[in-house]
This record gives sequence, C-alpha cells and structure tokens, in this order.
Amino acid sequence: MASLCKFGALRTKFAGLADFVTIYIEEAHPAERKHFSGNYAIDTHASMEQRMEAAATLREEADEFLKDCPILVDQMDDRANLAYAALPERLYVVQDGKISFEGGAGPFHYSIEEVEKFLSKIV
Repeated sequence: MASLCKFGALRTKFAGLADFVTIYIEEAHPAERKHFSGNYAIDTHASMEQRMEAAATLREEADEFLKDCPILVDQMDDRANLAYAALPERLYVVQDGKISFEGGAGPFHYSIEEVEKFLSKIV
C-alpha cells in the first residue's frame, strides 16, 4: 500500500508532464499461497475474466491512489510481463515509443524516488 501511495503522489506531481498507466499482470502473491497477510485477497488467475476481475478489485481497493489512472490488463500469455520483466512490479518511462528509464525489479529495487529524479531532470 505504501508504494501505491507514493505512486499516487508521483502521478499528481508530474500530471502535466507525463501520462501514467498501470498494467495489471499475473498475481505475484496469490491469496491461496498465503505469502502475506493484509494483502488483497486475489487468487491465481485461471482465465482472462478472472484477471479482469482482479484488476477491477485493484481499482476498487486502491482508487484513491489510482484515481483516473488507466489500468491495462496483460493477456493470459503474460506478454507484457515477459517483455518488460515486470513481476512482481517495475517502473518504466517511455518517451516517443522508446524506453528512456527502466526501474529495478521489485520489490527490492523498485524505486519511485528514482523515477521522480528522472522525471525532474526532463521538466
């Protein structure tokens, strides 16, 4: 939840400079594995319909941080996840169709502060 709060603040700060999109990929910590308590109760997706429902749950539960931020949903073959090495989470800046910033893989190298520094340089 802390990352979502920081992401929401980043979106607010740079709303005039950048468009932000969240891409919902496969569930990194499905509820049936019981990795974490207090996390959203989302099971592993067995169908695209379930993945869409999970993205809707994210929208409902985190709307204060993702308000007006489009949530795109990765296909069941995980093509976006695989193309961007996104599991469990990762930040990118894409300019003119090219990656200009590739953040570290989460959770240990996921840094909203690094994206903020990068975006501050191009203001």
